[in-house]
Amino acid sequence: MLPAPGDAADVPGDDRGDADGRGAGAKGDRHYDWAMIETGPDDTPPGHDPGHSVLLIRRHRYTGELSFYCCHSTAPASLADLVAVACTRWRIEEDIRAAKSLTGLDYGQVTCWSSWMRWSLISLIAASLLAVALARIRSARLPPAAGLIPLTRPELLALLQATVLHAPRHDLAHTLHWSCWRRRHQHRAATCHRRWNTNEITAAATI
Repeated sequence: MLPAPGDAADVPGDDRGDADGRGAGAKGDRHYDWAMIETGPDDTPPGHDPGHSVLLIRRHRYTGELSFYCCHSTAPASLADLVAVACTRWRIEEDIRAAKSLTGLDYGQVTCWSSWMRWSLISLIAASLLAVALARIRSARLPPAAGLIPLTRPELLALLQATVLHAPRHDLAHTLHWSCWRRRHQHRAATCHRRWNTNEITAAATI
């Protein structure tokens, strides 16, 4: 049974920890207090080692906001290790959010192999190239400019769009071409949907 959020907030002083309570944010460091409470795993299959379960608690030092993480490991894990894993998850979420906003990862519909290969994979490659280019720029150890933050992925993309990447076409012929393509695709999808609803495909498959 996991303790209720109200109970988990009242962690005894001896159990509190400050395992690197700082996290790098877009606007500066985040400051947190961390604590952990051992819990009993209640969904271990018969004949398996229950391992070690803990409730990881994060409290913002200034606002007092609490966050909770249910953690499980086969071997005992220290508070510092659990905090490191939680912070790694934040970086993964930030990378996915950046890929959605910068390279359109969420614009595709991953319903088949073609959708994955034609859009999602290209979006991920573009996001990877952007991350590698930024890492190489930062590894060059150029002298920092006074009064400026380090170069970010959105800013790097804006610079590439202004200097290297070709601007998208907006002429009338190009616009009319893609308008016809979209309408033809929508007509084909609507026709297939109507055929499915009238059981033409189902009836042909059962003959």
